[in-house]
Amino acid sequence: MNDQEILARILSDIFGKIALSPEETASVIGECSVKTLEADRSEGIGIPFTRRNNKEKGQVMYAVTAIAKTLIDNERKTI
Repeated sequence: MNDQEILARILSDIFGKIALSPEETASVIGECSVKTLEADRSEGIGIPFTRRNNKEKGQVMYAVTAIAKTLIDNERKTI
């Protein structure tokens, strides 16, 4: 297992699901707020997301694998 897979598994175990809400995602990332995630979505940057039921107005959900990848990528940039 690589770092991303380990982190994704930990997040899945902690939250008990494979996709997190913006509030949960912001708490995991730690350095951003829900408003930052929203701004990134509107600009087409940041963590990839999906919408519940694939509807335009559906709740925004972030996959734990995408969150883990972002955390690992950001870690590598600062080292």
